[in-house]
Amino acid sequence: MTGNVPPAAKIAPPSLWKAAGELRVLLDLGRATVIRRRPRRRARGEPVLVVPGFATSDAATALLRDHLDAAGFDVHTWNLGINRGPRGDVMRRLSCRIRSIARRTRRRVRIVGWSLGGLMARAVAGRLPQHVARVVALGSPLTADPDASHLSRLYAWLGGTPSDSRSVRALVRASHRAPVTSIYSRSDGVVAWEASAGAPGECRAVEVDATHLGLVANPDVLEVVAREVARDPD
Repeated sequence: MTGNVPPAAKIAPPSLWKAAGELRVLLDLGRATVIRRRPRRRARGEPVLVVPGFATSDAATALLRDHLDAAGFDVHTWNLGINRGPRGDVMRRLSCRIRSIARRTRRRVRIVGWSLGGLMARAVAGRLPQHVARVVALGSPLTADPDASHLSRLYAWLGGTPSDSRSVRALVRASHRAPVTSIYSRSDGVVAWEASAGAPGECRAVEVDATHLGLVANPDVLEVVAREVARDPD
């Protein structure tokens, strides 16, 4: 299903039943290991930067990056360690990473961001339209609603910026300037799907059937991601 889906007036976090359903990712990992599907060739070396989700690193996106690489993209890790959110100079360093890839390849970069990484990617893309061709967000809380994710409290406990803070509101406003493809699932047990499908600004919403963790592991979803990343940026 594609198209904007308006968010509910009050976004609630996923139910505990959905959260428990995240164990389905074990089946996704098993399928990814056993099937070893050869992805359809969709690209000719277009640069793609993959941004991991909150509290994860490049290791968490290995299956996704391998799939995009096999599909013909020139895939890059974010190289900034564990994603602890948009604090300190992370956004500046992420911007520098994108500029560096764009200069080295002489092509605009396509960014894939998982979970919080998708919101961060979209915000940076809004500031660098000359260097970014497309943003694809996976299960990302693009509305930045403080109640949209079970990780919100963990993020605050670890010293992250509260979702309703001035800096995060500025981050979301900056993200409006960048068109985004938001891939979401109603089975997401971490981020409320409404916060992904009802993104403000120009958003192409694509529904899949997967858990939050499965968005970077489910073989069927990985093929959808490759298809969306390959779209003409214009």
